[in-house]
Amino acid sequence: MKNFNYIIYVLLVVLGLLGGWLLFGEKSQKNPTNVETAKEATIYTCSMHPQIRTSDPTAKCPLCGMDLTPVATEDENSAQGDDSFTMSAAAVALSNVEILKTKKSEPQKVLRLYGNIQANELKKHSQTVHIGGRIEKLFVNFEGEQVKKGQLLASIYSPELLVAQTEFLEALKRGQPVITEAAKERLRFLRISDKQISDLEETGRANPYINIFADANGIVIAKKTERGEYVETGAVLFDLADLSSVWAVFNAYESDLLYLKIGDMIGYTVSSLPGMVFTGRIEFISPVVDSMSRTTKVRMETSNKNLKLKPGMLATALIHNAKISEEAIVLPKTAVLWTGERSIVYVAKKLENSALNFSLREVLLDHSLGDSVAIASGIAEGELVVVSGTFAVDASAQLAGKRSMMNLPQQGDTMNTIAKLTAAIICSTALGCDEEHKAHQQPVAQEKAVAVQMQDAAQAQNAAVQKMSLAVQGACEMCKAKIESTAKAIEGVKAAEWSLKAKVLNVEYDSNKTSRSAVSKAIAAVGYDTELDKANDMVYKALPECCKYRN
Repeated sequence: MKNFNYIIYVLLVVLGLLGGWLLFGEKSQKNPTNVETAKEATIYTCSMHPQIRTSDPTAKCPLCGMDLTPVATEDENSAQGDDSFTMSAAAVALSNVEILKTKKSEPQKVLRLYGNIQANELKKHSQTVHIGGRIEKLFVNFEGEQVKKGQLLASIYSPELLVAQTEFLEALKRGQPVITEAAKERLRFLRISDKQISDLEETGRANPYINIFADANGIVIAKKTERGEYVETGAVLFDLADLSSVWAVFNAYESDLLYLKIGDMIGYTVSSLPGMVFTGRIEFISPVVDSMSRTTKVRMETSNKNLKLKPGMLATALIHNAKISEEAIVLPKTAVLWTGERSIVYVAKKLENSALNFSLREVLLDHSLGDSVAIASGIAEGELVVVSGTFAVDASAQLAGKRSMMNLPQQGDTMNTIAKLTAAIICSTALGCDEEHKAHQQPVAQEKAVAVQMQDAAQAQNAAVQKMSLAVQGACEMCKAKIESTAKAIEGVKAAEWSLKAKVLNVEYDSNKTSRSAVSKAIAAVGYDTELDKANDMVYKALPECCKYRN
């Protein structure tokens, strides 16, 4: 009986285990992806403290309080050792990443210039007196008064006139024709009319008073004398300005001069006359840049028959659609990260499940277009470029251990990216791709090999080693590094040192392999003027702002 009970107990235990397996085992098989889902959960980290990691998207960094950034994942493309990396669709959405398909268009810029209205210098007139004396009466007494040609301005008591008239009358009494004619010419020289001379002959009385009449139309802009003052011959009584046409003079930054030329029609407005647009053609662009404001005067003439425009009024010119060059790729400025030495963008590729694969691309910038920028080299038409969330993508690249804005290789002793892109542009545009330029494009490994070979053969080449000095323009220490590295990259150059203060490059070179002309052309090819060659304008404009040396 006891054995039977024991068997019953064993059967109950087995049945219990079987029931538990049927209830819980099937459920666990129905959710086989729980572990995988957990493994695939997005991990968030702090860009400043990458040791902080969590799967909570709402969490903050406990060290600095910053929002956490999704960690980029790697797929088959990025796991092969290149610099690309992948962000999931969720990570892209949380980072507010936006991409744009590039296409070529005509780079256009909107310029806004500020200036004021000024009197036309060509229509200014100084009213002078043609005879010295004391001002007895003034018929124009304040600035701003309208004056017409021939209008009586002043009456002058002139002892000189009195003496000249007396001499004329005495000559008439003596009947001396030669002396009389000479005295008459003196009166004419003092601007006494023939009628006044005839009246003087009839009356026989000298008149020491003479009237001054306006020589031109205009508005009094300066009063230079007062009643009772004694003035000498040639003294200025008034400055007059004819305001039937005025000058609009604007201040243009040196970076805007590229888009302005003489003959351009420009419209402008003044704040005191809302709704009215005035136009004029650029007649003059000052050849001098103000050293303090870094601006240049741009002048145009405008008709002002109704005298609505008054000197001193503030004016604003707005130039739309200023065409700069032929078609080029134009990107928003938010797409470009500038490191000081180079500019980079992130190129994207679409993957499955809406994920995006990113890779860093160095670019050469062309014209700045306000909120956008033209790309000279580095991006092809039709590529996808990150235009929003660029810093988040760069942070993800740093966390993934990929190339990013902060860990690009240093310039070193070889040409940097800008110099290489410049050399490629020069060759592609047929500006001269000779052997000296080809030397710039040699890989770093080849340059080192050439340097080793040159060192081994140094003793045999001592006879051909020469030294030379070359004037080279530059503005900063970055220029110094680029100029020296460019020169050293030329085959045959043994040493190169540029002085920022003296603007002189001292080079030691093998005359059998290179020349002074070759070094000069190579330096000009990367954007620096020399005493022998001038850098291409497009290459110069691509230099960082701190390197701009042209004034």
